[in-house]
Amino acid sequence: VHGRSTQQRYSRPANWALINDAALVAAEYGLPVLGNGDVLTHYEYTARRKAAPAVGGVMIGRGALVKPWIFGELASQRTWCPR
Repeated sequence: VHGRSTQQRYSRPANWALINDAALVAAEYGLPVLGNGDVLTHYEYTARRKAAPAVGGVMIGRGALVKPWIFGELASQRTWCPR
């Protein structure tokens, strides 16, 4: 679930409360939900997981285009400064 409408584009932050609500409803049917939106750092990843504890995982979209090493940052929980 991407917590932003097409009309919003990138003008507003993704609504992780909405993503969490969708995950709670889906859980009643045994369906996992993955959240997406505004994850560009390991700090944001951690904040999104806390904001939406019902989601089964977080997808990284634009963050991986901007910072292909973001997955290493998430694994190590530290900011990388590639040279």
